[in-house]
Amino acid sequence: MLYREFHSHPELSGQEQWTSGRLARELREAGCEVIRDIGGTGIAALLRNGNGPVLMIRADMDALPIREETGLPWQSRVTTVDSRGREVGVMHACGHDLHMTALVGAARALSALASSWRGTLLLIGQPSEESVSGAARMIADGLYTRIARPDAAIALHVAPDLPAGCVGYREGLISAGGESLDMVVRGIGGHAAHPETTRDPVVLAAQIILALQTIVSREIAAPEMAILTVAAVHGGSKHNAIPDEVVLQVNVRYFKPEIRDHLLTAIRRVADGIARAAGLPPDRLPKITILPESVPPVENDPGLTGRVAGAFLRSFGPDRVTKIDPATGSEDFGIFGKVDPPVPICYFRVGCGDSGGFLHSSMFAPDPAVIRDASHALVIAALEILAPGGPSQEREGR
Repeated sequence: MLYREFHSHPELSGQEQWTSGRLARELREAGCEVIRDIGGTGIAALLRNGNGPVLMIRADMDALPIREETGLPWQSRVTTVDSRGREVGVMHACGHDLHMTALVGAARALSALASSWRGTLLLIGQPSEESVSGAARMIADGLYTRIARPDAAIALHVAPDLPAGCVGYREGLISAGGESLDMVVRGIGGHAAHPETTRDPVVLAAQIILALQTIVSREIAAPEMAILTVAAVHGGSKHNAIPDEVVLQVNVRYFKPEIRDHLLTAIRRVADGIARAAGLPPDRLPKITILPESVPPVENDPGLTGRVAGAFLRSFGPDRVTKIDPATGSEDFGIFGKVDPPVPICYFRVGCGDSGGFLHSSMFAPDPAVIRDASHALVIAALEILAPGGPSQEREGR
């Protein structure tokens, strides 16, 4: 089973060599022309079927540095060394294995249904979604200029918070923006027996972590969405040695740009204020770096999403289609639409119900039956957009 192959061979962001090769082989066998190594390990597969629009369907390929604990017969036992030199387990804990398998299923079905649509399918295997960098790299490497520029783009994500078999959609904002920051809290190290001669960065880091939590609770209005998380703390190497610095890994989520700006400004203000209060000189204030792992909110095109939702309602029925709230998770699919001129996008979710664990959990184990629903949804959306003579055929494809 293809899904089990993908699941048991996960690869981290930017390392998807086996994965992209396996996906490329399946798409060739479905009748596609495949171009590899776009923006690193990315692939693009073209299925041409006469004049009409170009529709892009994206599936993400990368996995996470999580050691799987599901106990499934096809459980991942892969380990690798991450960018910090640490040995980590690797797991498809976010459903990208399901997304790729659904893409292959949709490619096979649409190839068999060629009499029902006209245009070109541009099927994408995107690397590095978890580091929210793969979409931008593929575009920078000429995806739209040397392969094909889509007239519309769609993608899906499995959703444990939706009942199995349901499809969730939303016009406009559907997924949060996110920023990742490294904060180096600098102090003055020394012997643990003489803390009075130091400026302990461990204590400063602890004070900063607690103070940061008041930004959302006391500076952001209750109706607004804002999340601030300190997800990792790294510092020190010996019980009796106070280090010179501690590194905090910080993440923020937001729906509105002005909330993002407020959070970033407040993080700097709080960190500097605590460092100054501890007597640190100006050249030892915390150093904050916003990482490339940052992405704006995903915003669906209302017209395209309305048409796709209408097709879902006709095919699945109202009991299986629901309008959902924006998710606080982040995703770089929206980057595919943020070009000049913009590409209309539609990003939707397919329920996988009780999966034994939520996304990014070592226990995430969705029922593979969701692949059928996901493939079906992709085919329904594609036929709506590419149906001959339909509203999507207003201009002839390239």
